[in-house]
Amino acid sequence: MSEDDIKVISKEDYQNEESSDQKIIFDNTIFEQIKGKELDLSVEKVLEIPTLRNWFKRQKDEYYVVSQKEHIIDCKYARGKAQIPILNKRIINKEIQDIIAKTPIKYVHLGGTEILIKAYFREGIDTPIELYLADDRIIHPIEKSVISAVRGNLIYQKFTFIIIANYSVAITDRNIDKSLVLYWKMSGIELAPGSKIFTARCKNLYILSTKHKVTARNKIDKIKI
Repeated sequence: MSEDDIKVISKEDYQNEESSDQKIIFDNTIFEQIKGKELDLSVEKVLEIPTLRNWFKRQKDEYYVVSQKEHIIDCKYARGKAQIPILNKRIINKEIQDIIAKTPIKYVHLGGTEILIKAYFREGIDTPIELYLADDRIIHPIEKSVISAVRGNLIYQKFTFIIIANYSVAITDRNIDKSLVLYWKMSGIELAPGSKIFTARCKNLYILSTKHKVTARNKIDKIKI
């Protein structure tokens, strides 16, 4: 089957000077056929949990959303508290409007998120960076809001990791924009004001669903570097 044969619900590609966005929405009947495409973020590669993977395949009223957004980060945001929301309520509501579902879509299930950081400076500069994903709806105790954290270095100009969130959020949640947020802190280099320090590319897989499912698991390797 060629790419032209694959029928999708919605496909978008937008670019400007500061960012670029690509997104595709499709139902579970063609999910298997899209593997290997440019925006591949397949269940087998990202949601490497057999019980969760099988559940995704069994459900009928589910719609997979694979999105990719690239953010150009100014150097003034390199230190201290800086963030990028991964989910956007307005965008999710628009996606739901594009879907003709037999029953109302009530949940968004957070699957896999891949973060890729690329430096705007030469290789060989020791630049430690800390990244973590958090559920900012959890306000106390604050440490419980951290989904996963990782430390790395942009000495080789590039740093990437994948996180499996594996939880659902109600579409009616007023704080859905806070349910998955990227934070970072960087040191070792200081650029002149107005300089861009790195690009953060966030590739995300989530599922719009009519049912809420909780999948228990024991020990899962959440981060791959």
